[in-house]
Amino acid sequence: MLKSKSFLLLLCVCLMFYACVEPFSLGGQQERRILTVDATITDLADEQIVKLTESFSSGNVVYALPVTKAKVEIVINGNERVLLTERAGGEYVLPISFHTRVGEKYKLVFQKEDGTSYESTEERQSVVSDITRVYNEFKADGIKTTSLDKPAHYVYIDTNDPANEKNNYMWSWKLWERQNVCMTCTGGRYFTSPAPARCRLEPAFSEVTYDYYCAESCWQIFYNEELNVFSDVYSNGQPIVGRLVGKIPYYSSMGALLEIKQQSISSSAYQYMKLLANQVQNNGSLVDTPPAAIIGNIRNVAKSDEAVAGFFMVTSVRTQKYWLDKQNADVLVTPIGVVDHPVNFEPSAGDPRRPPAAPCEESRVRTRFKPEGWIN
Repeated sequence: MLKSKSFLLLLCVCLMFYACVEPFSLGGQQERRILTVDATITDLADEQIVKLTESFSSGNVVYALPVTKAKVEIVINGNERVLLTERAGGEYVLPISFHTRVGEKYKLVFQKEDGTSYESTEERQSVVSDITRVYNEFKADGIKTTSLDKPAHYVYIDTNDPANEKNNYMWSWKLWERQNVCMTCTGGRYFTSPAPARCRLEPAFSEVTYDYYCAESCWQIFYNEELNVFSDVYSNGQPIVGRLVGKIPYYSSMGALLEIKQQSISSSAYQYMKLLANQVQNNGSLVDTPPAAIIGNIRNVAKSDEAVAGFFMVTSVRTQKYWLDKQNADVLVTPIGVVDHPVNFEPSAGDPRRPPAAPCEESRVRTRFKPEGWIN
C-alpha cells in the first residue's frame, strides 16, 4: 500500500507535467484530500495563471476538482497587492500587464471560500542569460524503455553563467510536428451526420481501428516529460557548454519546430525540483514509495502541518526557437510515428456522411495555426 507521502509526490508530479484535471491510477491509497497549487509567474508578457485544485482518492483513482470562489493575490515586496480574476476550472488570471521584475520579491496568498488562508514563502526574481547556441545529434537508441529503445535527437545548448552570484536553472521544451491524422475511431467509423460529428460504434467494425486525415493544416504539440534543473554551485561564472536539454523522439523524418525555455529559479525551487526529479526519475516508477515526502513552499496559515502540493515559483525566462531539420537521422532507422499506433485510413466508400477527413480541433496538444518559426 502506498504511504501518504507517495500520494503527495504523485500529485506534485502530475501537477508539474500536465497542469490539468485528469484522474490517474493509484494503488490502495486511503481516502484523503490535498490542496494542489500550480503557480509560476514570469517576466514574459504572456497570460499568467494560478490554478487551484483539491485532489482526493476514490478507490484506486485520484481525482482533482477545481477550487472556486477563492480570493487570490500576488504580494510584491511585502506591500503592493495584485488581485487575480477568477475564471472557469479553478483558474485565477493576473492582469495582462503583469510581469515580474528583477530583484523584486513576490508572495502568493489566497483564501478559500470557507475562509481558510494560505500563503507561500517570498520568492525573488533573478536574472537569466540568453541561450547562445543550440545543436543536436541523432541517437538510434536515444530513449531507453523497458521493451524497445526509441530513436531520438539529443538537443544541447550553450549559455553564459553570470559570475559572482548563485544561479539555478530549469529547462523545458515544446515541439510542433506535422500531423495528418485528426480522428481515430476504434470499433466503429467517423460520421459527420447527424451532428455532432463523432465516432459511432458499429458491431461490424468492433475489431477495427480506422484513422481519418486532417481536413486542414494541423500540428501536434509535444512537451518534455522530465524535470531538468541545474545549479552553478561548482561552476559559478563559467560558460555552460553542451547542456542536454531534451531527448526529442524521432516521430517523423520531416523537420519540426522546437521551442526551448531556459528559466532562472530560486535556490528553494531548485532544491524542490531536484528532489522531485531524483525521487521520480532515478528511483523507479511513480508508484514506488519514495524515501521522503516532498513539501512545497505553500502553507495553511492557521494549520502549518497541512500538506499542500505544488510550489510557487518566480522565474525569468529566455526562449529560443530551433528548427530541427533531422537531416542527420540514420536513414536505416524508422520513425516511431506522430500517432501512437500504426495508421490505418478507412477506405473511401463515397458516403457523404463519412468524409475521409476530420477537422484539426484546437487543444493543448494540437493546433491548426502555423507556429511562428515553422519552415515549410
